[in-house]
Amino acid sequence: MSEPTVDAVTLRCRFCKAKNRVPVSRALEDLNKVRCGSCGSGLLRVNGEPLTDLKDEDFSHPWDAAALDKLKAIPMADTVINKLLGSTLDKLTHFNLMAGAVRIGPEQAPRLWKLYLAAAGRIGVDPPPLFLLQDPRPNAFAMGAGSPQVGVTSGLLEIADDPCILGVLGHELTHVRLGHVTYRTLVWLLLTGALKILDLFGLAALVIKPIQIALYRWYQMSELSADRGELLTTGSLETFVRTHMILSGGGGRWLPEMNVAAFIDQAHEAEALRDNDIILWVMELLSSNQRTHPLPVWRVHHGLKWAQTPAFFEILAGTAPEGLLEA
Repeated sequence: MSEPTVDAVTLRCRFCKAKNRVPVSRALEDLNKVRCGSCGSGLLRVNGEPLTDLKDEDFSHPWDAAALDKLKAIPMADTVINKLLGSTLDKLTHFNLMAGAVRIGPEQAPRLWKLYLAAAGRIGVDPPPLFLLQDPRPNAFAMGAGSPQVGVTSGLLEIADDPCILGVLGHELTHVRLGHVTYRTLVWLLLTGALKILDLFGLAALVIKPIQIALYRWYQMSELSADRGELLTTGSLETFVRTHMILSGGGGRWLPEMNVAAFIDQAHEAEALRDNDIILWVMELLSSNQRTHPLPVWRVHHGLKWAQTPAFFEILAGTAPEGLLEA
C-alpha cells in the first residue's frame, strides 16, 4: 500500500524554528521557493546539500520492500544469487566495462564526474566506478554483485541536460544504496539470455521459475524506490518529469515543444486506465516481465504521488513536520 497524500504540511524552519503552514500543491510548483515566513530562509533542502539524516526506509517504496521479502523467502534464492554468483559476476562485469567502455574520473569527462560525485554526496553513497558506454539508446545501469559498478550510455548524454543527468545518476546510486544491484544483475542476465554462462558452473537449473517470477516482479518495483532517490537528488519535480518525458519520447529539436504539464496529465490518465480495467492490469503485469524497466509514464505517476506525502517533505525539510493539515 502506498503512503497517504495530504494537502498541506506544517514545517519547522531549521534556522529560526518558526512553524510554517505549506500548501503541498503550491510547494510542488517550485520547491526552491518554499521559504520561512519569519526569517525568509529556504525550508527545503533542494540546492544540493547532503541529506545527512536520510535513512533507507525513508524513501524505499513499500512495494519494493514487500516484493524483495517474497523473493528472499523462496528456498535457495539467496544461496543462488548471493553466494554462488558474486565474485564471478563482479569479475565479468568489471572486465567488460574496463575493456569496452570509458572509465570516468577527475581527468576523464570531469563535468560528468562532478555530477556523479554531487549525486553520491546528496544521498550519501560511496560512489562505485562510473563508465561511459558507446550506445545510441539512452540508458543507465548499476551492475555487479558484491562490487557494484555504474554505467551511462552516450545516447543518454546526447539528449539530456546536466540536471536530468544528475537525477539519472542519483537513480542508479539509489539502487546501490538500497542493495538492489546483485538482484538486478541477475534479472539482467535472465532478460538478455546471458544466464547461459551459469551452465559452466551447473547453476542455471537452480534459477527456477518461481525465482524468476519473483525477480521480475521485484525488479519493476525497485524502480519506484530509485525514482524517489532521483527526486531527492535533484530536488526538482520539473526535472524528474522532464527526464522521464525525454526517456519516453526523446529530445532533440522537438524538446522545446514538449509540455511537462501535459505529460503529467498523461501519467495520471495512464494509471487510471490500468486501475479501471483488471484485464489490462493483469496483461501489463505479465508483459512487464520482458522489459528492462517499467513503463516510464507509469513511474511518473507514482513519483509525483510520493511527492504529495509527508515523508517527502520530512526528508527535504531535515526535521519531521510538526503536524499535518488537511485542506
